Amino acid sequence: MTRRFRPEIQLLRAVAVSAVVLYHLNPAWLPGGFVGVDVFFVISGYLITSHILREIEVRGRLSLLEFWTNRARRILPAATVAILVTAVAAPFFLPATQWTDTAIQGIASAFYVQNLVLAGNSVDYLQQDVADTPFQHFWSLSVEEQFYLFWPLLALLAFVLARPRTGSRTGGQAAARHAARAGRSPATRGARPVEVLVDPRRYRTVAFAVFGVVVLASFVISVLEVNAADPAAYFVTWTRVWELGIGGLLACVLGDPRRAPLLRSVLALVGLGAIAAACILYTGATPFPGLAALLPTLGCAAVIAAGRTTGPGSLTPLVDSRPVQRLGAWSYSLYLWHFPVIVFYVAVAGAHPGFVDGIGLAAISLVLAVASHRFVEEPVRRSWTLQRHRWLTAEAAVAAMALAAVVAVVPQGVLALQSEEDAGDIETLVQTLPESAGAGSMGETDYAQYADGFAGIIAPPPVEARDDKPEFPECADVPNGATATSTAECVIGNPEGSRSLVVVGDSHAAMWMPAVRDLAEGTDWKVTVFLHDSCPFNAEPRGYEVGGELECTTPNARTLERVLAMDPDKVFTTNYNAADIAPDSTEEVPGTQGYVDVWQPLVDAGIEVLALEPTPLPPTDERLPDCIAAHPDDPEECGFPRDGTYEGERLGAAMRAAAERVPEVRLVGLHDSFCTEDFCPALVGSVLVYRDANHITGLYGRTVADTLDERLLGLR
Repeated sequence: MTRRFRPEIQLLRAVAVSAVVLYHLNPAWLPGGFVGVDVFFVISGYLITSHILREIEVRGRLSLLEFWTNRARRILPAATVAILVTAVAAPFFLPATQWTDTAIQGIASAFYVQNLVLAGNSVDYLQQDVADTPFQHFWSLSVEEQFYLFWPLLALLAFVLARPRTGSRTGGQAAARHAARAGRSPATRGARPVEVLVDPRRYRTVAFAVFGVVVLASFVISVLEVNAADPAAYFVTWTRVWELGIGGLLACVLGDPRRAPLLRSVLALVGLGAIAAACILYTGATPFPGLAALLPTLGCAAVIAAGRTTGPGSLTPLVDSRPVQRLGAWSYSLYLWHFPVIVFYVAVAGAHPGFVDGIGLAAISLVLAVASHRFVEEPVRRSWTLQRHRWLTAEAAVAAMALAAVVAVVPQGVLALQSEEDAGDIETLVQTLPESAGAGSMGETDYAQYADGFAGIIAPPPVEARDDKPEFPECADVPNGATATSTAECVIGNPEGSRSLVVVGDSHAAMWMPAVRDLAEGTDWKVTVFLHDSCPFNAEPRGYEVGGELECTTPNARTLERVLAMDPDKVFTTNYNAADIAPDSTEEVPGTQGYVDVWQPLVDAGIEVLALEPTPLPPTDERLPDCIAAHPDDPEECGFPRDGTYEGERLGAAMRAAAERVPEVRLVGLHDSFCTEDFCPALVGSVLVYRDANHITGLYGRTVADTLDERLLGLR
């Protein structure tokens, strides 16, 4: 008889959750610890499929209501409590800039579509630097829940295909013998008797084929999307189903292995070693899932297939140890609680924990997990009332999800109340832009945090800074996405103007467009933009392009041809201070020749080329609006030293070197509009300087417009 309880699976759970926790505490401690999620996927696929197959073989049917409510009793209670507690705690630990994302992802987690939300964000260029929310880890639970919705339907389809033709009794006799061996009747627990059941061997063969088609399709899609560098591939269900499906296929063919104990011991050790190798050798840069996910998933399948081992090299002493079994039992609750604890810590401390703090966070997470397992997870799962009354369970599940979604909105509600107080003053500041607003308050040796008459006012508010980006109502898809094979042309100034300015570059050129609009308004200048995210106007490739994540070289070549054909009076260009231009170049300043190759043809055509050096960049990837929101009474905490912010950076240095080789190009820096002699503040004259970790706000750019025009553009 096949064992229902597999203690070796508790070992796998303990290994998986330990890997994930270590990775989230500090990725440097276990760079590939994220593969613990993949181990969980295989385990879930194996256990769920084993249960479904037994039910259908013994009972001749599968109650979908019973199956889904059983899943709800197992998963929802602890998850709901975690969502409720996390949502209420979020405003106390996270800066206000993160409350909206936290609310959205809390709702998505409550309804188990978090993976789809994260997939959408991952392909949004402007969302890529958003901080983790305390609900982000629910993406894997969402994948599993979506898997549970359709997988039993596939099992039922296999049952229909495997049933013998009407009048055949062979399948029914085999199924009856199988049920008798299991000590159950096909009509147990109130199931209606069936005339003809199915031969278990035939059924499992058909089920293996049906599941195999889905697994193969999902695996191929996963490989293709990962190879195409689609960031959404990490989260979406269709690239992950094959991992759960591996467990399902194993359930179709695996009984309770007892032969060849030495061989099975070796298999278990190899499987565990494969998981460990992935945890150690993989990093966040490893293309994943795709082919790379085979190592941990097949490793997990090998441990399950080995079963309970004996003799030399057996894992049984480790498997049977009390700490391993307990940690395996607590693994689900620990997975739920560890991530919000870590996210709250990082939000307050501003960095991943060190060793001592990491131990403390792990201990807090474990205490919460034990309490959740003992007082929430197990009592509800074992509730006789809920087991008997399935519709009551279904109603309770819907109510729990709805309650979690409602409470998840708490951070957003608090934010809305706070935002009302300063709305009037902010609107006045934006509309009037007094001389002391923004860069007008920047001096050579000092600056004023707030504009005259606007003490305590910040515009745009940190919570809205992400949305303070250039808009192009005249054209769709501007700027073009990073992987677009061409760059769209868009006229944003006077289309009938007799003089013409072309603006070309990446999102750092786009961020100056509010200032350019102000300058061109009411003039005789026609302004045309060619804007392409992540692509500086440079003939040489970026490192990301070499890796297949960008399309820059071809679009830039086409843009150069079109600009030459337009023959404008001036071309204005600026770019992100990237450090990976021409990564394989041997020239002294990589990227220099790329600028020469696009600037020289323009100069030869008699076009005035105006280049703006990259703006000073914060030394870290922290979104400065988050910092301002976390330090509302001391915004100076969010500034950074001027030294080293731009001098020597590869792209800035390449522009300067290229300007020496093409002296007709006018290259200007506006660093004194962002920094004093030694300090670059994040808030100047009541205006937020940066909308994220490197782009300036459109409002701050508008306060620099006159200086930009005077020193470089000359539009007025």
